[in-house]
Amino acid sequence: MPDARITIEGRVAGDVRYGNVNGKDVANLRILAGRSKKNDNGEWENLSTTAYDCAFWAEHSHLVNALNPQRGDSVEVVGAITKLEAYNGQNGESLSAKVTGAGIKVFPKQQQSGGFQQGGFTGQQQQSQQGGWGHNSQKGQQGGTDEPPF
Repeated sequence: MPDARITIEGRVAGDVRYGNVNGKDVANLRILAGRSKKNDNGEWENLSTTAYDCAFWAEHSHLVNALNPQRGDSVEVVGAITKLEAYNGQNGESLSAKVTGAGIKVFPKQQQSGGFQQGGFTGQQQQSQQGGWGHNSQKGQQGGTDEPPF
């Protein structure tokens, strides 16, 4: 039985690292997601942060390369958690999750206040322009939804 799919909404925490392991291309990126609230002084205070170390393999790594997410960009990733780890961070104990990524949408930080460019969840440019979730072109023409494919 395959692992359950998750959707992560967060920000890219560093540079994407590309490589090749046993003949398979891989793209690795870290995503930080969490909750925050305004404190009594009107400043934002982090309540929780989870780090997601995402590995995108084969054609999924090529998609990451084409979308070129940068540090600070908002992203939405679909994947499966393969491992959880606790570690001591700046603000005490934190959680890190290892994820095998199956799709990604990128919302570049310089474009977030107005219109935005998005792409993702398939390696085909035409499909990403039709909604970004990787639904096929026939479904997109029939009024397909902008829902994740799970």
